[in-house]
Amino acid sequence: MCKRWFACELHCHTIHSDGAFTPESLMQTARERLLDGIALTDHNTVSGVAQASREETPALLPGVELTTFYGHMPVLAPSHWVEWRDLDASQGDLLLSRAIEAGGTPGIAHPFQLGTPICTGGHWDYEVKEKDKIAYLEIWSEGCPYLNSSNRRAIALWHSLLDQGLHITPTMGRDWHRPAGNPLPAACTYLGCSTDTLTGEAMLAAIRAGHTVVSAGPLFTVVTDDGQTAGDAVPAGRRRLLFSLSFERSDRLNQETILCEKLILRSNAESIAYETAFDANPSVWEAEPVLEAGHWYSAELWGKIGEKENQLIAVSAALFAF
Repeated sequence: MCKRWFACELHCHTIHSDGAFTPESLMQTARERLLDGIALTDHNTVSGVAQASREETPALLPGVELTTFYGHMPVLAPSHWVEWRDLDASQGDLLLSRAIEAGGTPGIAHPFQLGTPICTGGHWDYEVKEKDKIAYLEIWSEGCPYLNSSNRRAIALWHSLLDQGLHITPTMGRDWHRPAGNPLPAACTYLGCSTDTLTGEAMLAAIRAGHTVVSAGPLFTVVTDDGQTAGDAVPAGRRRLLFSLSFERSDRLNQETILCEKLILRSNAESIAYETAFDANPSVWEAEPVLEAGHWYSAELWGKIGEKENQLIAVSAALFAF
């Protein structure tokens, strides 16, 4: 059971790769953004972790973004270097296996990013047959994720993997490189943890358990009548679900007004299992949909951000009915 939800940024770079942040300034800026946790994922190096770990807050999860010619694979908390330079696009399974053998938790970053001549390989081109080795997928990337058209393709990819019966955790990564040109909103990945205080270990446990919500605005959670939440497996049948919204962090940071207007419970083949409209931002909402065995259910929050209508504001990890 999740005791608390924490605001985290899971994709960051410093001067140890191609970022403008020093590790210390990254942590300082994260505090200013009211972030509880940071995953430091410099390109092909963990050399900045020691400096960043000198800061007491936010919590630090060490990682590395394997920046290859065929895709960018963030690996969280590996014990040693994961070699990728001898592999081609047909060997995605071997790359995932190497990351896991190193004790790491591998994911896929911005799978449909075009990339640049400097940062090549941003588009995911690896062939992967053993997709259950993928722990998490960045369904949202960049500072204003609802404006990034490639994120719609990333969400569709995540849905297709869920349709295949895979339990893959959705995350958001700002791909944070510099303190300047840092657009709001305060989009982040909220991690549901079983602890009252956040540590790197607790962050990793939440990602591996699938306890995540990505949001450009409020903390948006879904809890069943027996305390299970996004990422958990739940008995099929009619279930009472409690949806909660907290604007405490986003109201302190965001410069544009966010109006939540619609809640959708998405299921297999991107079908809609439940939908309701709001007249104003609610703090809680209850529903009793029928959950079918073998189906997944992800809650989505839609509404207005500034003057932009019909925007996807938040997405929860999936509940899995059995």
